[in-house]
Amino acid sequence: MNQLLDILKHKKLQFFFLFYILLLLPILSPLAENISILDKLAIFLVCGLLFMSISILSVFISSKSEKIIYSVLLTISIIPGAIFLSYLLFAHVLLEQNSVTSLFETNPEESKEFVAYYLSIWVIVGVLVYTAIPIVMICKMKSFKRLKVKDHKAIFILSIIVLVSIVSINRVSRSVYFINFYKTFVSYKLRVSYEIKTIKERQNQPFEVKVTHQDSLPQTIVIVIGESLTKRHMSLYGYARNTNPLLSNLVKSNQLHVYTDVVSPQVHTIPVMRSLLTMSDLEHPEYFTKYPSLFELFNRADYDTYLISNQEFSEKYRSSYDVLLTLAKNKYNVAQHKQHDDVVLDTFHEILDNQTIKNRFIVIHLIGNHMAYEFRYPKEYIVFNNANDNLVDTAIFRDKQAKKTIDKYDNSVLYNDFIINSVIKSLEGLQNQKTAMIYLSDHGEELYDYREFAGHAYEKVSPPMCEIPFMVWMSDNYKKNRSDLVLDINRPYSTQDFIYTISDMSGLEYEGYDDSRSLFSTHFEPKERFVGEKKYTKIKEKFDK
Repeated sequence: MNQLLDILKHKKLQFFFLFYILLLLPILSPLAENISILDKLAIFLVCGLLFMSISILSVFISSKSEKIIYSVLLTISIIPGAIFLSYLLFAHVLLEQNSVTSLFETNPEESKEFVAYYLSIWVIVGVLVYTAIPIVMICKMKSFKRLKVKDHKAIFILSIIVLVSIVSINRVSRSVYFINFYKTFVSYKLRVSYEIKTIKERQNQPFEVKVTHQDSLPQTIVIVIGESLTKRHMSLYGYARNTNPLLSNLVKSNQLHVYTDVVSPQVHTIPVMRSLLTMSDLEHPEYFTKYPSLFELFNRADYDTYLISNQEFSEKYRSSYDVLLTLAKNKYNVAQHKQHDDVVLDTFHEILDNQTIKNRFIVIHLIGNHMAYEFRYPKEYIVFNNANDNLVDTAIFRDKQAKKTIDKYDNSVLYNDFIINSVIKSLEGLQNQKTAMIYLSDHGEELYDYREFAGHAYEKVSPPMCEIPFMVWMSDNYKKNRSDLVLDINRPYSTQDFIYTISDMSGLEYEGYDDSRSLFSTHFEPKERFVGEKKYTKIKEKFDK
């Protein structure tokens, strides 16, 4: 034992390396606002045990092998380490499982914009220094004579048991950031592979979808999905700035129904889209593969289905999200043009101009109000300036730069108002059809409402991130044919149940349809709403006291 302690005493650089890789994040974890004290202690305890077991095992290997092992450890830990530390330092949160998965699903374009928005010279310097320090340590490690295992069997075996237990037991390994990162990645890839396979297979399986409320007029139903739009920056919902001049006119003339109490099921795009497009929910995630998704239902109901997206998607099935989108019969990836959202309108008009006697279902996915906000509108929409109107509420965390950011966001909301109004005006021109449109945002956005933070993050979810606009427009022909629909704008609702709502609106009936979950149904039943795994009521209580 004395020999073991003597070697450990002289391996200070090796200890500091392992401390740096394994314990730096746990020591900084008190900065995280999203996890409890017990969780922080558990993280430190597990990483501390891993530190001790690797330190002890290192005395039984050669110095050359030790350098190789530490180089591998650095290689696999440096990227997740930089990601976790960056979030911890600038957002004061430790990434949770849902957000780690979202990292793998985010398209490259969105990732570039996210980095561009938050990137600063200090972040670059910090990442470079964070990477350089352990490299230098490995290079300067001195050689030591290794111990023989046979002389210290008990402590060697105990260290192996601790190491294997930490790596193999899921609930324990979650406390080690890079193990959690790669386990989540493997789990994500296996899940996506299974989902893609299952979704492809069910295209050849029977599933009956009945269409009710049909008459001689074809119908065109349009779903417009926005991005990062919180209702708290819309004049339709009482915001001080007139960010919705066009849609407000439609409300005044009783043409547009604006729902007041709608919440998103998550605060990141892809998990929200998985909810919107399928029947899966918190209690029944298996419904994702058990039942057909949104485009599949309309395909089986003999609709012509269309997707117009100003957000990147891949027809190479990189994710289950891509598969769900590409099930539309007609797909238009206008995001490749890298233009503002008016790029969707030309394609939309071309579809509408094609006279048809068939029913049509069109999904338009906007880039909307995604950060960086100044890229979301043309220069003629540079309208709001707090220095002139002084309409941005003052708070200790809203400095001059924060108010300029809010100006940019509000400009993007004003432009979004134009886009939605343009879609409605185009539908109004189809006199010989039944037409309807629903607009909803995938999730909301926080704009320095409670702290020095703009954006959305599940780990620090707040009401503005999940309280979203939801608007319904119907032509007179549509209203006449569907007088059974209840248009109560005050119903509490989560877009988790969107597939049931749009099915009801379109008159689709099928196995698994639940009338009580449709916003328009006479049998609608309000229920507890969740944002991820967190209750919306708890989120609201925490912030809106």
